[in-house]
Amino acid sequence: MTAAAERLPVFVYGTLRPGQKNYPRYLQGRTLREYPATIHGRLYFVADGGYPYLKPGEGTVTGELLELNPASYDETLYELDLLEEYDPQDEGHSVYLRRKSTVTLSQGKQVAAWVYYWNLPETTGEEIESGDFSDRSR
Repeated sequence: MTAAAERLPVFVYGTLRPGQKNYPRYLQGRTLREYPATIHGRLYFVADGGYPYLKPGEGTVTGELLELNPASYDETLYELDLLEEYDPQDEGHSVYLRRKSTVTLSQGKQVAAWVYYWNLPETTGEEIESGDFSDRSR
């Protein structure tokens, strides 16, 4: 992470959500608050990798807005960038791009957050029409 990056909350929509497989390793104990939230876009699931990805578009994707603990913010965001294969110095070869985006909390308030978007040219996997990663097996 660059020193100039804003310390925004992070919106998660897949394996990093509370209760999902990557939450304990990357985020458990590193957040101050977690809020239900949504973002505009389309959600897809890659079965052979067991992971989702977000693309801009019409639709609503469900997730959580996480306020990271300031004491571990830089380290946590760096580890999330590694997990998502995002390299701010080489975005052309990054699998995901971390972008400042607007998310909507359950009570309707809109806030800025870091969001990881799919960066590969092809669309792979199946769309999760509900926009909720928890529904991927239905």
